[in-house]
Amino acid sequence: MLYIGARAEGWRVEGSKNFDALEQALPGLGDGDIFHIHWTSPILNPAWAHHQARLSLQRFERLLTQFRDAGVRILWTVHNTLAHNTPHTTLEIELAKLLAARADRIIQLNASTRQAVSEYYDLPPDKLVTLAHASYAGIYAEPPSQDVARAILGIPESASVVGFVGQIRGYKGVPVLLKAVEEAALRVDELVLVLAGKTPPEDIPVIEQMLPKGVQTVRHHAFVSDSDIATWFAACDVMVFPYERVLNSGSVLLSATFGRPCILPAEAHLVAEYGAQPWVSFYETGTDQVMALATAINRALSQSTQVRDSARKFAARYSTLHMTWAYVSLIEDLASTSTNSRKAL
Repeated sequence: MLYIGARAEGWRVEGSKNFDALEQALPGLGDGDIFHIHWTSPILNPAWAHHQARLSLQRFERLLTQFRDAGVRILWTVHNTLAHNTPHTTLEIELAKLLAARADRIIQLNASTRQAVSEYYDLPPDKLVTLAHASYAGIYAEPPSQDVARAILGIPESASVVGFVGQIRGYKGVPVLLKAVEEAALRVDELVLVLAGKTPPEDIPVIEQMLPKGVQTVRHHAFVSDSDIATWFAACDVMVFPYERVLNSGSVLLSATFGRPCILPAEAHLVAEYGAQPWVSFYETGTDQVMALATAINRALSQSTQVRDSARKFAARYSTLHMTWAYVSLIEDLASTSTNSRKAL
């Protein structure tokens, strides 16, 4: 989605996911090209021991130096405070500080990113550019009606349905969701929980032990295809994303695209981003977060149909076209001092 405009403007976009690919690409890159890093987890997470991760960090630092020496501009998008499930937190913080120092520009998807990450590292304000994540309007086919979606998934038409769609990982707060749904079901007749997304095999038995008692649960512990994702959202009344330490979420924008209200933890940067949206509600985290989320679920279910239009309108206001052309302006400006006509990402 991000690179559609860049490709149209003649940029050659080459994706790389490991050190070897980056190092092999280096001889062909030079002044006028851009190295755009999104995810930092491939740098440190594969290392099983601290000393191996340290070597990976040193290797990456050398690579950044080689890019800079060749005239390649460095662009970093801060997707998360730190890489999820990182086994090397101190080194991950060092990596973020390194990127903050070496990057020519830093994209923040959320305008409150600098404040949100300040506990761990600082983002130089003169390098920051806000480029919001677009909705998925126009990317996916129109969803089926709610009744049709529920028939496909085996969910009663009359049910109140709470959904979580996306990769199911420990940092996404699924245990809190399961407990909160069990509490919410005490005050809601025929409550159904939907869980759909790729799940580590070792986590599935843990989830099964925690499933809310007395609540029908429809589960799909595998990747949700592009052709099916609209059906999963359309079947739900309310989406819940109880993420921990998350700056941005594509699932929230999918909710807007498919006209479904969602519930988020009341983190300051999320409230700043979505607090004015009637289709987004929040719950307080802390010792009573299960009850707080249960209360938020009950409230959101009672208002679900009234706020769907506001979600769709939000998605329509900022689509892929808005984001991709803003990105083109950013990279063209970044490369504008180059004397080289090549344009590679």
